[in-house]
Amino acid sequence: MRLPAAALAFICATAFSQPTPTQPQLATKVDPQYPEEARLAKLNGTVSITLTVGEDGEPRNVRALTSPGLGLDQAAIAAVSQWRFKPGVKDGMPVPVSVNVEVDFRLLTDPGAWTPTRVAFDSPDGTARPILTAAPYPPMYAATGETGSVALSFDVFPDGAPANLHIIKSTSPAHESEVIRIVRGWQFQPAIKDGQPVTVRCTMEFAKGNHP
Repeated sequence: MRLPAAALAFICATAFSQPTPTQPQLATKVDPQYPEEARLAKLNGTVSITLTVGEDGEPRNVRALTSPGLGLDQAAIAAVSQWRFKPGVKDGMPVPVSVNVEVDFRLLTDPGAWTPTRVAFDSPDGTARPILTAAPYPPMYAATGETGSVALSFDVFPDGAPANLHIIKSTSPAHESEVIRIVRGWQFQPAIKDGQPVTVRCTMEFAKGNHP
């Protein structure tokens, strides 16, 4: 049925005047477990999570929006899924509310140490990504307060070794050689597709010094 214009305007105004629900409040929190490969790499960063807090205060539809990589997103999702909230309220009743949260992963490192800030694999569909199994950091530079950054890409071959290293951008040639020397010594469990090891391209971003 078509409504008169005046009635339609009244209905719209009523809809817009509805109170918004209160935001859920965190009641209990579970800290995430640091994935072993992220710990080996000394990967630091923040995972952005979106979720819905139900009427019972339990999280639902928990998923990662952004992640530094190396399993930090799965670790954050596993932790947040165990959090409990005081639910949002509307008109005196608990209601589902969508919220975003951030989960920080931080390891203590020397002020001048190189550490990755992002790791991404270009894995084709149906391919299990490489898993980092060894990440030695050679004592090749003084741990000073100097800052810098390097982004590079490389192939993880079926034998798990990095190859075809390519610098994408950097703050200086000296920084490039430092990071290349680090990554050359790393070892991976190779990517697997249809039961066979395959080559997969990886992109890493490193930062040195007073990075967050």
